[in-house]
Amino acid sequence: MTALLLVHGRGQQMPRGMGRAPEDVERHVDALTRRWLGGLAKGSVLAGEGLPPIDSAYFPFYGNDLAARVAELDAAGGPPPDLAGGEDVTVLSQHMLIDAAEGAGYRAEERLPRTGADGIAAVAEMEEVRRTEQLVHPEVEWSDFLRLQVARSALQFLASKTTLAEWVIEQFYREVAYYLADAGIRTLVQGVVLRSVEAAVRDGHTDLVVVGHSLGSVVAYDVCHSLPAGLAVRLFATTGSPLGLRVVRRRLAGPGEGSERRPVPGVIHPWEPMAPAWVNAYDVRDVVALVHPLAPLFTGGDAAIRDERTDNPSSPHSVEDYLADPDVAGPLVRALTGADRRP
Repeated sequence: MTALLLVHGRGQQMPRGMGRAPEDVERHVDALTRRWLGGLAKGSVLAGEGLPPIDSAYFPFYGNDLAARVAELDAAGGPPPDLAGGEDVTVLSQHMLIDAAEGAGYRAEERLPRTGADGIAAVAEMEEVRRTEQLVHPEVEWSDFLRLQVARSALQFLASKTTLAEWVIEQFYREVAYYLADAGIRTLVQGVVLRSVEAAVRDGHTDLVVVGHSLGSVVAYDVCHSLPAGLAVRLFATTGSPLGLRVVRRRLAGPGEGSERRPVPGVIHPWEPMAPAWVNAYDVRDVVALVHPLAPLFTGGDAAIRDERTDNPSSPHSVEDYLADPDVAGPLVRALTGADRRP
């Protein structure tokens, strides 16, 4: 039997003032799950597949724990200096902003102000970085001064391009940076997801269809490298994903760690030969998924990844809208039902 694993992203914690009793958490998770499954049901009908099976859906919820841990670190004045690998969350999030903006057409040397001592110095250093990237090595260490100047400019570019407030964009990338840099947060989040996988196995499921939204797509990619032996993923789906960012790909789990050319997870075995292994959905207005498509960025991606552009009607980053797209829902439901029909 095939289980549907739904891996959410940041910002899904319960609102302040809402009770934290087990029954309160259960109601909150049920409401989130219904939103995802409602979008999938709409997309499935539009794809001509009928209503999808929903009794095998698992929704690992780590929203409260992630928000509490991030708030705890921020209240302490920022992340401690001994984060795994010596990563600085602020530096990491700044690099994400720059990666995202460059993926959307931003070029720092064209947008940095060429007036004042700071502006002139930043432009001169940026031009030197570009020359070094071309002649010596594509990964050049930026000075703190340059990184800060470019990150500010990139954030302004992203805000103007997506019409989102700068603080919203900053907060998203900061929480992704915490997940990538803080071993405690990473272990906590993956542990929640793997416990749901174990529950699915206990319930008799031998296959998975995995859907990761936003930060959840990064979590899901990591978890694919920690699944129990013998468990196959029949389809891996990502929506509104930051996996296009170089700084994110270098920090993923699995083979090739430290490289931006990561493989399609080997645990993915499509339910039939012509089916895609990985479906990635993006809205060109989604600030989280501005670097797309994913197929050219992953080893084996040209053959395995099907990139689908959507036009989300309610919000560019809406998971319900992504799942309601028939080109996304169709392969998901066929993988869920088709794998179970195999002889």
